[in-house]
Amino acid sequence: MALVSQLRRLEMFCAVVDEGGVTRAAEHFQVAQPWVSAQIRSLEKAVGAPLFVREGRRNVLTEAGRRLYVWATEVLAGGAQVQRDIDDLNSGAAGSLAVATSMAIGTYLIPPLMTELRRERAGADITISISEPAVAMRRVENGEVDFAVTTWLDEVPPSGVRAEKLWDEPIVLCAAPGGPPSADAVPLAAVGELPLVGVPAGVAIERVLDRQLRAAGLALPSYVIRLGHAEALKRAVADNDWVCFAPLYCVADDVAAGRLRAVRVRDAELTETIGLFSRDTTWFSPLQRAAVDALRAAGTRKRDARG
Repeated sequence: MALVSQLRRLEMFCAVVDEGGVTRAAEHFQVAQPWVSAQIRSLEKAVGAPLFVREGRRNVLTEAGRRLYVWATEVLAGGAQVQRDIDDLNSGAAGSLAVATSMAIGTYLIPPLMTELRRERAGADITISISEPAVAMRRVENGEVDFAVTTWLDEVPPSGVRAEKLWDEPIVLCAAPGGPPSADAVPLAAVGELPLVGVPAGVAIERVLDRQLRAAGLALPSYVIRLGHAEALKRAVADNDWVCFAPLYCVADDVAAGRLRAVRVRDAELTETIGLFSRDTTWFSPLQRAAVDALRAAGTRKRDARG
C-alpha cells in the first residue's frame, strides 16, 4: 500500500506540473484542491526538499522539483507499461510457452497450431523443442517445459505427471506413385511381401506399430532400410519405389501433391494416439491454457471429421 500511495503522490505532482497548477490538477482528478496540496506537501517531506517556489502568481519548479519531475515521469511511464504487460499476461496476449514434442509430431502437427496461436498474440514467446518421447517426459518432470505432446505408449506416466489422450491419427501405408502395390487397398498379409522402409528400432512410433501389427496377426516385417526422419523415409519411398508406414499427418501434403500414394490396409486399422503430458502441480498461464485449449479443439475437429 505504501508503494501505491507514493505512486499516487507522484501522479499528483506530475499533474500539477502538467496542468499548470493545483487547481487544474484537482479538477483533472475530480478531487478537492486541499487534498492535492496535502499530497504535494507529503511528497516534499518524503524527498526532504521543496518542489515548488512561488513566483508572482505562479508556482514554478525548484531544481529538486525539476529533477523529481523527470524521474517521476519515467517511473509512471514504466508503471503503465508494467500494467499493460500484466494485462497482456492475464489475457493470454503475452507470456512464455515451452512445449516438448516427439520428432514427427513436432515437425508436422504442433507448429501450425502454435504459429496460429502466436499470430493472435503478438507478445507471446513460444518455443517448441523436438526429442524422443522419453526425453520430452523427463523435461516435463523436471519442469523445463510447460507440457509435452508426444506419441501415447500406453505406459503408466511417471509419478507427478498428468496424462491426457488428445486424439488418434491414422497410420497409412505410403507408396511411390508408380511403385508397388498396384492396388489402392491391400490386405495386411500382403505388406510383408513389399519393400518396406522402417524407422530405427525402439523409437515410439515403431513400438506402437509393432504392437498393432502383432495384434492384427502380422509379425514386424523385415526392412530394406531404417531411417530416422519422416522426410528421409518419404524421399526413399518416392525415389526407390519402396513403401513405408507413416501417420497420415506426415504424408498428407505429399499425397495431395501426387508425390506419394496412401494405400489402405483393408483388414487393420492402424493408429497413433497423440498424448498431452504435464506436471500435476503445473499452473497454466492464460497463454499456456490457450495452447492446451487449441490442442483439445484440434482433437475435437479431427474426431468430428472422421465421424
